[in-house]
This record gives sequence, C-alpha cells and structure tokens, in this order.
Amino acid sequence: MLIRFATLEDAAHLPRIEQSASALYRAIAYLAWLADGQVISEPEHQRLILKGTVWVAEASPGHLVGFLNAEVLNHELHIWELSVQGDWQQQGIGTQLLRSARQYALDTGLDALSLTTFKNVAWCAPAYEKFGFIPVKNPSLHLRDALDAEAIQGLPIEQRVAMRLPITAPAR
Repeated sequence: MLIRFATLEDAAHLPRIEQSASALYRAIAYLAWLADGQVISEPEHQRLILKGTVWVAEASPGHLVGFLNAEVLNHELHIWELSVQGDWQQQGIGTQLLRSARQYALDTGLDALSLTTFKNVAWCAPAYEKFGFIPVKNPSLHLRDALDAEAIQGLPIEQRVAMRLPITAPAR
C-alpha cells in the first residue's frame, strides 16, 4: 500500500471513497442516515490538496482506497476526514494515513493532531484513543467551531467529542 500526498487529479475519487466508508453507519440505527449523507465536495478536497495536507492510500497505480484530509489550524493539523473504502477496511490503512499525518505535523513543527468524532462508535473515538488521541475537555476555538458546525449539520452533538494527539506522544 502506497501512502502519498494527494494530487488535484485525485480529488474526483475521494467523494466515492467517503461514501463507501460511510456505509458502516447503516449498522447504527441513530446514525444510519449518515450512510446516504452528504460527503466532502471535490472543490473542498482540491482546496485542501493545494495546502499540501491530504494523503491518499493507493492500492495500485490509480486505484485509491483511502484518504485523510486535514488543515493546519492554530498550530495543529486538524483532521477533517479519514475514510477507507468499505472493502479495504480493517487492513491498517487508516493507521498508515494517521502515521503520515503525524509525521507531517512532526516535520513541520506543529503541536498536535486534532479532530472531532463520535464518542461511542468503535471505529471512531475508541480507535483514535488506541492511536494515542486524548479527549479534550475544554476544546480550543477551532475544535469548538468544528463541533458547532457539526451540530448545524444535524450530527448529535451529545455523541461527539474533540480529540488531540500531541506530536510529542509516541505513535502507536
């Protein structure tokens, strides 16, 4: 599996990967609507690719199966989305993408990785905790803004959590 920085040409493939990954939510009654929900647009992927903060997992030349898109906010690399195509899940691809993002944060002198996710969904907060992320009790401004935007989009805010991984923490 090759993990590499995304190119503008990759942006057209990323919504399909996210849609495939979101099918997992069909197994959770109160979140099943997310399986058919809106995904990140191609122009938004392009915006982040131009910042140099999007990684893709390429199974073979031209065959993308996962991505992580992020943005530097307040000296942290904030992860907006990590998705792995449904039939490629449970193979460590998400972990490889996270390691690439962590290495980027380390190499560029950032303080941490940050994200928002579901508290009690197995492949969300519990998986990020295994990687070393810690729930944040008092979210910074960019994390509060992300949580507020998610609430407006209809995500159950009581089920959401902000998390950080200080880059000085050992990768797991």
